[in-house]
This record gives sequence, structure tokens and C-alpha cells, in this order.
Amino acid sequence: MLYNWQHKGSFCFGELSPIEKGQTWRLATYSLLHANVNCYSLNSVGPTVENLSGSRRFLAVYLASAISSAATSYWFCKAPAVGASGAIFGLVGSVAVFVMRHRGMIRDAKEDLQHIAQVIFLNMVIGLMSRGIDNWDHLGGSLGGAAVSWLVGPA
Repeated sequence: MLYNWQHKGSFCFGELSPIEKGQTWRLATYSLLHANVNCYSLNSVGPTVENLSGSRRFLAVYLASAISSAATSYWFCKAPAVGASGAIFGLVGSVAVFVMRHRGMIRDAKEDLQHIAQVIFLNMVIGLMSRGIDNWDHLGGSLGGAAVSWLVGPA
């Protein structure tokens, strides 16, 4: 598998992982690979984030979420990882930050935040109940997207 980057020292019977061999580019590029419903999810939340923040900030949020999700997955999950779901969770975190920062301008801000929390919670539960879903990746992406959105803000 291209992105088999198991955690420190456990890669292939004690050999160094690709990340430990200096292939740090894998932390950003693995999020360009999609599995399952990632393309649908990206198409659902991506345009909203781009409309709220502009193309450059969207790209900054997506890439920062991708890197933070990959790093979190690398450090806390021993299974191979692939997919854009962590970066997509970062986009959801970005929307949550936007709604929190602009509560006064949004009619149903409390309901929107509750809906976002429900979506994240439901996806985390599904991840706990299913094999092959990396919740560390999702958590890292959410936190990374929220942090970058808090720092760079909307357009």
C-alpha cells in the first residue's frame, strides 16, 4: 500500500516507516486520496467553506487540516491511513468556527452549531463501530481546521 506509514518502529517488522525515512511529503499528499464517501462529503461542505472564506483561505484550511490530521493519525494510530476525511473534518471545523464567531449575523446559529456537533459525533461513533476508520485522523483534522479558521478568519 502506498501510504502504509505505521507508527514508529512498527513498520514492516521494525524497519523505519516512510515518514521516519524522510518522506514527510506523505503527510500532505495522502489527503488527496479518497475512499468511500469522501468525494461526496467534500462536495457537500467544500463549496460552503470556499464561499465563506474565499479560495485562498479555503486552500489554507484544507491543507492545514490535511497535515494536522495526517500527523495525528501518524502519532496515535498504528494502522495504515489513506483518505481525505481528516481534511474534510477540518472544513466542518472551519464552518463551526465561522458560525461561533458570527452568531449575531446568523439567524439559527445555535441550531447550526448543534447540527455540526451532531454530524461530528455521529461520524466519530460510526468510526468507533467500524473497522478501517481512523478517528484520530478525524479529530486531528477537525482541530486543525478550527485552529486555522480561528487564526485566518473568513474573507
